[in-house]
Amino acid sequence: MRRMVLAACAIGAGAMSPVFAHEAFVGRWAVKPEMCSGYGQTAETSALVATDTSLWWFDGYCRIGKMYKAKAVYVQAHCGSKGDVPVTLDAHGDHMRVTWDRKTIEEMKRCR
Repeated sequence: MRRMVLAACAIGAGAMSPVFAHEAFVGRWAVKPEMCSGYGQTAETSALVATDTSLWWFDGYCRIGKMYKAKAVYVQAHCGSKGDVPVTLDAHGDHMRVTWDRKTIEEMKRCR
């Protein structure tokens, strides 16, 4: 009987452990596939690298400050010398629409 109780507790604990899912925007993105390895000076020539806590793009490294989700993910990015930049990340599968500092960027595709 004691073994059954212990087994039930172990199963229950495993079922209740948190599952950490990545946000849909996490990954490497570019306007064109040939730009996936690029570190250019514009949105069109540079890949956007997004993690749960940061964005790295042509503007440089940005730490994600405030973030809220509705249909898309709205971020206040802290970008070094540029200061706070408003960013919208609207990812759907392997495509993402980005608004960076109030400028709409051409649709991006997930890099492979």
